[in-house]
Amino acid sequence: MNSKRLERLLRLRRIEESEATRQLGERLQQLDGIADQRDRLESYQHEYLQATLPDDANALKWLAGMRDQLRTALEQQDLRIQAAESQVETARQAWLERHRNCLSLEKLVERRRAEAAQTDARRQQTEQDMWATRQAHAREGAAGGSQKSESTDWQSS
Repeated sequence: MNSKRLERLLRLRRIEESEATRQLGERLQQLDGIADQRDRLESYQHEYLQATLPDDANALKWLAGMRDQLRTALEQQDLRIQAAESQVETARQAWLERHRNCLSLEKLVERRRAEAAQTDARRQQTEQDMWATRQAHAREGAAGGSQKSESTDWQSS
């Protein structure tokens, strides 16, 4: 695959990584929101557990009902937290996979660039060597031609 195609593929992979990052961020925010709700429920439960017991039977029943409802709500919230943590882990794994893909592709692109630069440097060196050889032959030819004319001039005299 040529370097232009690899660079386009890398841009696409970076977009995918960015999307995975966004999704992971959303999942983490959801988890934080659910954890905050649980903290509030726990705070309410603590308040109801610390409340003084009323003398009235109906008020006592109501207080016991609230405590039960809060306990049930906390249990449900714990389940929601577990589900949210699972979603965060799934999103984290997806991001990690895309991140690794980007890193691998970046290394490949850099390797291809280095190979292309090395090939170009070799080509330039070959061209310079050929030019230097031509120049040397041209100088030898010019020097040899002037020696012939001198030797011819010597023989004529």
